[in-house]
Amino acid sequence: MEEVLGIPGAVPLLTPYPPNSVRASISAGEWQACVDSWLSSVEFRLRLRDEHFAKFKLSQSVSGVPFLLSLMEAHNDEKGMATESTQERLLQKRAYLLLRRLLLGTEFPFDLEPQPLFNLLSLASVAYASVGDWKSTLKRLWTRNGSQFSAAVDFWKVLTCQHSSAGPLPSSWHSSLQQATALVKSSSDVGLVLMTGSDYLETLMAAYDAVQNQRDATTYQRALTEHLFYCFRSLMSDGTQHTPLLLDHLYHMKSEADLSQRKLPRQPTLCSSLVCTTSFLRHLASDSSVVSGKRGQGLLDALNTLRQQSLHLYPPPVLAKHRSKIRGKRRADSNQEMHIHNASQVSQIHDLFPDLHHAYILKLLDHFNDDVEAVTAALLEPESLPPELRDQRTDIASTSDMDGFVHDLAPRSTPPLVPGRKNVFDGDDFDNLRISPGRLHQGRKDISTDEPETVDEQARKKAAIMAALAAFDSDDDERDDTYDMADVGGTVDHTLDTDSRPQRARPADQNPAEEVLFSAWRDHPDVFARDSKTRISKIRQEMKRETGMSDEQIEGWAVMLKKDPNLQSRLERKYVAAQTFRGNQPSLVQTRWRAEASGTDEEGDGKQPASDRRRGDAQVRGGAGSRGRGRGGSTAGPSSDPSTQAARKRKEQGRGRGGANHNRREGRARKMGRGMAGPT
Repeated sequence: MEEVLGIPGAVPLLTPYPPNSVRASISAGEWQACVDSWLSSVEFRLRLRDEHFAKFKLSQSVSGVPFLLSLMEAHNDEKGMATESTQERLLQKRAYLLLRRLLLGTEFPFDLEPQPLFNLLSLASVAYASVGDWKSTLKRLWTRNGSQFSAAVDFWKVLTCQHSSAGPLPSSWHSSLQQATALVKSSSDVGLVLMTGSDYLETLMAAYDAVQNQRDATTYQRALTEHLFYCFRSLMSDGTQHTPLLLDHLYHMKSEADLSQRKLPRQPTLCSSLVCTTSFLRHLASDSSVVSGKRGQGLLDALNTLRQQSLHLYPPPVLAKHRSKIRGKRRADSNQEMHIHNASQVSQIHDLFPDLHHAYILKLLDHFNDDVEAVTAALLEPESLPPELRDQRTDIASTSDMDGFVHDLAPRSTPPLVPGRKNVFDGDDFDNLRISPGRLHQGRKDISTDEPETVDEQARKKAAIMAALAAFDSDDDERDDTYDMADVGGTVDHTLDTDSRPQRARPADQNPAEEVLFSAWRDHPDVFARDSKTRISKIRQEMKRETGMSDEQIEGWAVMLKKDPNLQSRLERKYVAAQTFRGNQPSLVQTRWRAEASGTDEEGDGKQPASDRRRGDAQVRGGAGSRGRGRGGSTAGPSSDPSTQAARKRKEQGRGRGGANHNRREGRARKMGRGMAGPT
């Protein structure tokens, strides 16, 4: 029992958990008593009130931190007990609850050194990786005391960099790296701290190259690749999207891998191991913040190319078949069967050196890792060959270990090759598997080659259609002037307008005041200022004279226009765009029949040529200054207008020959003339 300041009574001690070697020497009864004692001590601490439990110091043994460290180390030991009793499993659960309460319920900052704190968290990440609440506990711990947590991670990073640069890696380095990997998997904040700066990444790459020649090189390289994979994943899955930092690290690794490949083409690197043995490229391609930018897309394509070039360095593992499924079959002996690619290589070298035995060529290929160019260079300079291969060249046929190679490699005619299909897409990015998955599309896809029309283009087409319709002249809407007074022999007073039809009004959208105001607002916005100096200016006076509006009306119009963007766009298209294209087509020819004059107007002043008269008739009907078709007069105009009379006379040309209405009209005129003439 031990007393703690601030906690009433005495607190039972928690002795450290013994290692597995000591555990095996303890009898079953004594071990059960030890487990019961640990359970009672842990439950006593869990039942304390929050204000009392907060008085525990993590550096004190009475808090239970030494017990938790020893328990998790024994649990993570590969030589641990295969079976656990119900009480031992209950002790593991109670230990996790005690650890969680120590991290979240005691006073902070913790009075614990960075190294023990990092060991406690990393060991807990390995022991309680399957507990779903552990990740949220680390997240709350980082929010509660992030500075001390980050300092512990930085301390371990600096210590690891020093150990890797001092010389050969210690034996405990592998287990420490695995524990750090488990902590990074549980907390992405730890991965962000480790990846801040390039020193830790360079340490991992140097360690990967340093263990190439060690006995357990594969185990160390696999652990380094897994650790780097989860460090990079933490930069993509922490919610903050540290994409620039991730791309900087990947560019640095890619450049170092290219440099290493130029020096040692057959030596794997940490970058090639990451892209060939893990699913990192698939996660990178699914990150929208990476593939959306040009830099990220280019880097992804470069890493895919590196994967294709380095994939031969990482052959897939061969799964051993069960003996009962082999059914008497075994692997073919190399002395009895030759692979086809070895036969091709032997034939290439035999063409250059026909005096060499094929068995000796196979020995050379095995020595130079099936590199035909290296074998050829060595045969050209025999002094560079090893002594044992140099001696076998002269007496290869009598060598005992070559008796099995009895292949018949006599030259034969090469059979014709089957022609392969070729097209224009051979050798492109898709053919070489360098295309990003984001650029692929399966199934039908609606592709529209027509660009959407803008508002101006629609206005131009509409204006052209309306202009063509306005220029079209139909004979069905002509005025019937059969019984006009001038045609029946009566007198006509040209000073009176007998046309009772209303005059055609100006279109609603043609407002001269609006055009003047909008032009001034577009060119001189300051002329609408609401001060006395502006009101007495020359431009304002001219505007008032042209529009007939007061100062308050002009200024109010500008205020309302400024508040209505839709009105501004409509006036812009109406007055500004109309100056470049109005949509009228004056060259269209009318469809009604007309008698062409010889060059002068019969009823006019005698000076207007026929070409001018035709050009005037082709203008848009209903234009300014006219009420009928054309600008030279209309039959529907005032009777006092000379142009109207001339138009009516031109209309009568050619109608006297066979027209029924005109014959009746002329007969009626003769009868009326005889009746009004009186007796003779």
